[in-house]
Amino acid sequence: MIGYRKANAKDVGPALDLAYRVFMAYTAPDYAPQAAVNFKKDCIDNRANAAGLVSGEYPMFIASDGKSIVGMAAGRDHGEILMLFVDGAYHRRGIAAVLTNNLVSELKMRWQDRIILDSSPRALPFYLKYGFRQTGEQKDNYGCIVTPMEYFPGEIWDVLDRDGNKTGRYTERGRKLTAGDYHLVVNVWKHNGRGEWLIDLRSPDRGTIADGKWETTGGSAIAGEDSLAAALRETREELGIELDPARGTMFRRIDHREHNGHTWFQDVWVFETDLTVDDIRFQKSETCAAMWATADKIRAMIKSGEFLDKRFYPYFEEMTAAYT
Repeated sequence: MIGYRKANAKDVGPALDLAYRVFMAYTAPDYAPQAAVNFKKDCIDNRANAAGLVSGEYPMFIASDGKSIVGMAAGRDHGEILMLFVDGAYHRRGIAAVLTNNLVSELKMRWQDRIILDSSPRALPFYLKYGFRQTGEQKDNYGCIVTPMEYFPGEIWDVLDRDGNKTGRYTERGRKLTAGDYHLVVNVWKHNGRGEWLIDLRSPDRGTIADGKWETTGGSAIAGEDSLAAALRETREELGIELDPARGTMFRRIDHREHNGHTWFQDVWVFETDLTVDDIRFQKSETCAAMWATADKIRAMIKSGEFLDKRFYPYFEEMTAAYT
């Protein structure tokens, strides 16, 4: 199985060796002889570049088969992808996409909203499929024929391990996670102590399965958040209200592993609150109505199709029984 991680100082030399071998085997034959000389000088033997990678000033990620490095991706802190290479024996396994996701996410976390690179002709279809767009005409860059490209990454999530610990890696929303990687989703239920739950109606035409359905607040934690911070933010964004952290309890954490390989943790929060529907400030892009409802009322709404299906809330009966 291929593993992915941030490179450490000891990885830099072997990773650069891999980059040079792959460049010479797959890229150099398409270029003038001087291109290989310039690549080695500017990317492999460049002391300032190597020092930046060793110190961590420049980000690098590696893919390993458990014995050796089989893929690497390196960037510069101003938002540039400098190198992306995968051993020829490991091509067409999705390794380049995972490394790019890791590097793009890391650069975004370093406050780079625009990611740039110069693509070789061989790599151009890959970057276009990933979502990069061409920003200029093909050009000769010291013997290397390249195409300038850019990409604007979306929301970034922390990657968690099987125990729920942050790995130090990130992923962009919508990208497929690798085996053993998780992200965090929170559900936020509001209870008034009188057997009622505050539910909300999702705005239509948002492009999600919840559009026009009643539900409870929920969403993915963004990078840097813990579970509680995510619960409070999601409630603020969707309903315009502030919940009291001291009145919140994490009722359950559920480990989801679907047949398609998607894995995530679902943290279920219950907050006691005296807020009324009049206190809510609906966010047009998120919600458009709300009401207090009993568990029986919600069950009836689920049955009628007005409320999101119970597969989204597999803990519902246990939770409502605990708060009767």
